[in-house]
Amino acid sequence: MNQETLSEDKKKSTLKPLYARSVVNSLGVGMVNPFMGAYAVKLGASSSEMGWFQSSTNISNNLMQLFWGRLSDRLKRRIPFIAFGSLTVSLLWIPMVFVANASQLIILLAAQALLGSMATPAWTALIGDLVPSLKLGRANATISLWASIGSLIATLTSGLAMITIGGTLHEMFFIPLAVATGCGIASSIIMLTIKESKNGEKPGLRRHFVSEIFDMIRYARKSPDFLKYCYVEGVFEFFMSISWPLIAITQITVLGASMLQIALLTVVQSFVMIIFQGWAGKLADTVGRRPLLVFFRFSLVTVPIAYAFVPDINTLIVVGAFWGIAMALGQASVTAYLLDVSPEEYRGSFIALFNLVMGVTSFFGSLISGYLSDYMTGVFGLITGLQIAYMISMGGRGIGAALHLTLKETLKRKTT
Repeated sequence: MNQETLSEDKKKSTLKPLYARSVVNSLGVGMVNPFMGAYAVKLGASSSEMGWFQSSTNISNNLMQLFWGRLSDRLKRRIPFIAFGSLTVSLLWIPMVFVANASQLIILLAAQALLGSMATPAWTALIGDLVPSLKLGRANATISLWASIGSLIATLTSGLAMITIGGTLHEMFFIPLAVATGCGIASSIIMLTIKESKNGEKPGLRRHFVSEIFDMIRYARKSPDFLKYCYVEGVFEFFMSISWPLIAITQITVLGASMLQIALLTVVQSFVMIIFQGWAGKLADTVGRRPLLVFFRFSLVTVPIAYAFVPDINTLIVVGAFWGIAMALGQASVTAYLLDVSPEEYRGSFIALFNLVMGVTSFFGSLISGYLSDYMTGVFGLITGLQIAYMISMGGRGIGAALHLTLKETLKRKTT
């Protein structure tokens, strides 16, 4: 057995804990994430507070990623950032059981996103470190597949549990939040089983670390493909985030959805995504990333249309099947494209910079949406006011999706 085969076998065995971590972590996230918006609305959140609910989480999650991503590159270590970040997120689920109003929940979620942000660039960079470019689409699809399976099981279980338990709002959420905490701790332990190659160089963190971040930003400005991707995705993210604060309000206040129905909406979408995940991964590594990205973004234009005019929650659940196909294509192509346009030596830093751009754009999109919908519903009433905000999101999403047509293909095919 030659050295190359041994190296490939070692990487395959290293990927197994990544799949395990994806399942366990997504079990925890799936128990609570789909219901956090509904939790805030039931705690009495207004449209503007829902704007802060979305925007504060987005900016907090991405604010420190540039620092963590560069530190991860500098240390040439990923595991400690992923393990500690996941642990921090899991422990902060506990106090959410005791919140008395939406403002307290928003503050806790923002703190959770800020402290847990160290895991995000390190996780994506670790996948890039372990998987060759020609297999990134399939690897991302497989990891997303396992994550989706965990999330699907957890969300359905959580929805059924909350309906069965009943009682006060806090009693309904106690078990899901407790399970999310346990799963987060377990996912951190799993990551510690992965052994990274030792870095013999002294990191020298005191020396020029801040200046290196600015050098990295200057370097990114000389990477046209990366900058173009940030710009195109940023435009789409801004208009996409306009819908986010409105979705929970529509589900709970307009459509009167139960927790089980909200769970089913997520489960149907996740189930279809799982079915198409492998196929989407193969497409990303054969047809290319760009066609999948274009279809994915144009598909998401339908989301605000559906929420603006859907007659009941059951219709949304059916439409969610189509969104599941779109999400499968997106999972296989978005991260693969980002890794393609990020140089290996700056991979963690570029990923963090990209996420920072997405965080800033979605921060302003969600915040503007909250106050805009507050004003529109005050003038035109709840239904019409929400519909106007959704149509603004739809138009902007269409523009952002069209901009994806200007991206160039990054898949490097084998040559004879």
